[in-house]
Amino acid sequence: MKSIIVFSLATVVLVADNGKSLYTKYGCYGCHGVDAKGSDIYPKLANLPMSYIEKKLNAYKKGKVNTNRANIMKPFAKKLTKKDIEALAEFLNNLKKDDHDDSYYEEYDPGDSSSS
Repeated sequence: MKSIIVFSLATVVLVADNGKSLYTKYGCYGCHGVDAKGSDIYPKLANLPMSYIEKKLNAYKKGKVNTNRANIMKPFAKKLTKKDIEALAEFLNNLKKDDHDDSYYEEYDPGDSSSS
């Protein structure tokens, strides 16, 4: 019985990690923020119910939402598989305050090129 519980917890962690990497890979943080709290223009995604996130992403993927923001989301959503959508929903639903990677905030000096 313990091995089933451990396996289940490991699966949840793996899905959440995959959701985090998808959030980064597709640049979701560019509009929704590294903490997924949104902005004046883009909606908050952090801690929303998984079913809501899945429903919205599937609607964007199928082209069922027709708004200016939907036109931004459709190309991203079309690339997502069912498992990707589930992983993103799991990650966003369980997002904690400090679950983002500090590398989003790294500053780079454009003059620091080795080619100069």
